Amino acid sequence: MTEERPAGAPCFRHPTRTARRRCYECRRPICPSCQIRTAGHIFCSRRCTRLTGRKERLNRLKAWNRTALGGVWFRVVLFGCLLAGGGLAVWLSMNADRFMTAPEVVLPQFGTVHERELDQEKVDWESPGSIVIDEPANGAQVTTNTIKVQGHAPPEAMVGLYANGQRVSVELCKQGQWSFQAVPLTQARNILQARYFDNRGNSSYGPAVRVDLRAAPARLEAPTEAVNEALGGSYNLIRAPVGQHEVLLTFDGGSNDSATKAILDDLQKEHVRATFFLTGMYMRHYPDLVRRIADAGYVVGNHTFSHPHLTTYSFDHRQATLPGVTEDFVRDQLLKAAGLYKLITGKAMAPYWRAPFGEFNSEILGWAHDAGFSAVYWTPHLDTLDWVALPADPLFHTPQQILAGLLKRAATGPDGVDGGIILMHLGSERPQDQRADVILPTLIESLKRQNYRFVTVDQVSWGGSEGSKPSAQ
Repeated sequence: MTEERPAGAPCFRHPTRTARRRCYECRRPICPSCQIRTAGHIFCSRRCTRLTGRKERLNRLKAWNRTALGGVWFRVVLFGCLLAGGGLAVWLSMNADRFMTAPEVVLPQFGTVHERELDQEKVDWESPGSIVIDEPANGAQVTTNTIKVQGHAPPEAMVGLYANGQRVSVELCKQGQWSFQAVPLTQARNILQARYFDNRGNSSYGPAVRVDLRAAPARLEAPTEAVNEALGGSYNLIRAPVGQHEVLLTFDGGSNDSATKAILDDLQKEHVRATFFLTGMYMRHYPDLVRRIADAGYVVGNHTFSHPHLTTYSFDHRQATLPGVTEDFVRDQLLKAAGLYKLITGKAMAPYWRAPFGEFNSEILGWAHDAGFSAVYWTPHLDTLDWVALPADPLFHTPQQILAGLLKRAATGPDGVDGGIILMHLGSERPQDQRADVILPTLIESLKRQNYRFVTVDQVSWGGSEGSKPSAQ
């Protein structure tokens, strides 16, 4: 289109001037001073210039569409793109887990340890990640549905392994290294996590590890029935014979001495005999208190050297011997504690022992008996649970509740607490006004008014055909 010359028409902006051309876009007459030349055309304004440019670009696109869409090469390229896109989508669907973050494993929370350097030298139970899976690495891909899992943890911790939230196995970590063979992988994506149980009853998980399986998942065998042995007889005393109106006060000394002095003062004031079970760590940290206990003439039994777990009960509620716990291990724990007691007091330790956490079975009782020690448990319902320090814990009872429970038990049935073995501890994390020892004088006085006599384990008879008591070490 060419710009037409208007026949004597006035400029639409300047009526007194004669127009020489018309705008290429709007066709209005314009004088020479109003003309804008762009791309070979004359326009009256920049707006008309832009409108024409847009129309020309649109026309060129329409012309390309009419030729390209009908061409063979365009169809070939379009088909190739669609085929490649479909293949990419299939591959992504089969390998999506490579681009996904492993789901966060929600685990129960456990209380922290408030005491240091009580159970293991150079072991910090509070340090984060104190139990770690070293092999396999996080994100590993394997082609067999059973693998070896190994790592490190504090020495003498009980280590349990979980796969996809299910218990797998447990063992004693003697030297700080642990290993589980043939761990089954039951899913395409597996979450492995290790957990340690220390010798004060605390527990903590380590970092989770993801393992991807590129094979058929393993099948888990049905769990066997739980083992929960509580054997009495010549190897283990749970309750003394009834009919004598006797009761046994027993105190465990594991890692804390916060109540020891008050307990000894109360026993001396009330002229009451009692039985103590001490760990090697307690004796090493509080030798003066150990000598005071020995000089007062109380019966002092063995509570092992470092208070380790002996069965898998804390892990799976089974009293199965913990892998790694052997006869030599049990003997060493008992004899090492007995030797330290002899070194501190000059006296032989009484031939009795109490299993840490109440974890034992017939095999462990036999090993201890062969080492010269017969076990003393506690009578059901006479465990004061005075070691539970947090009021929010369901097992927590105030001193008044503990006293009321024991006195109620003493008044229940024809036997009451006759022959009963009461369990208390020489220290706990409780504040002073919540410690169970504050009720000890009242408990002693109340039981005396009911004509109970306080005796020690060496003064009662033991059942069983092999009821003879072992000699002192």
